[in-house]
Amino acid sequence: MNTRELEYILAIAKEKSISKAAEKLYVTQPALSLFLTRLESQLGTPLFIRGASGLIPTFAGERYIQMSQKVLKDYRDFEQELCDISSLHMGRLKVGTSAHIGSYVLPQVIPLFNRTYPNIEVSISEGNSQVLEHMISGNELDVALMHLPLKHIEANYVEIARERYVMAFSKDHPLNRKLSPREGETYPYIDPRAAAGQKFVLSFPYQRVRQISDRILEKAGITPDIILTTSSVQTALRFAGVGLGVTFLPESYIQLFRCTHEPVFCYMDDDFEAYWTFVVVYPGDVTLSGPARAFIELTKEAYC
Repeated sequence: MNTRELEYILAIAKEKSISKAAEKLYVTQPALSLFLTRLESQLGTPLFIRGASGLIPTFAGERYIQMSQKVLKDYRDFEQELCDISSLHMGRLKVGTSAHIGSYVLPQVIPLFNRTYPNIEVSISEGNSQVLEHMISGNELDVALMHLPLKHIEANYVEIARERYVMAFSKDHPLNRKLSPREGETYPYIDPRAAAGQKFVLSFPYQRVRQISDRILEKAGITPDIILTTSSVQTALRFAGVGLGVTFLPESYIQLFRCTHEPVFCYMDDDFEAYWTFVVVYPGDVTLSGPARAFIELTKEAYC
């Protein structure tokens, strides 16, 4: 038995005719008829009987067809796997990321990827969420490191981790009186509703950091009084540290942006959805390449 013979049986079942199946298979009718006769003789049972509408599978024929479909699928999946394994010996992986995500995620992942797949060239493109979504939708990237929600595209993604947000303000800010320490936590907690009536330093609306900040404020029932808008989380943090207003940022950014005037940081309860979800996004209309799948797995391992 070989895959070609399995394809012969499936063609006969589909066409319900030896002659029509022979045409589809580019073989002669006598050759296909002889093949079926010999196979049925080997099996000791007929696979088809002739009915009013053509050849009809017997019970044995139905089981043979089911087996053929499964074997061919497994074989083709295996061929694809071998192709993917082979493709990991050379190729290129196009990765998109924001500057901030790239600065703390890629140093953990790229060295491991390079050691494992030294002949795969990695190219990195940086941009904000809008730019990355556009590049993914245009198949300009294999994968992109992003945070949910995706605003402008439908794409596939693999969830990597969920990260808490913190509220930040100066050490002499009135909100310091609202802090509530909790055992085992790095920072105290605050009810974000306590910030009603305060000034805010926020990112621009198109930025994912701002969208998460807006969600927190909406959950808290606050319409923010925005005193300053900036595209830089670091700038917002510095202004918060000197008392200009309150800002929000993901916890991992604290280590990236140390300030001369270090702000006070505090967590918020889950009811306010004070977190964002880190994902690896890939185009929805393509099959992931071997290098892309390997990159995603290594990214997941880095966060285990």
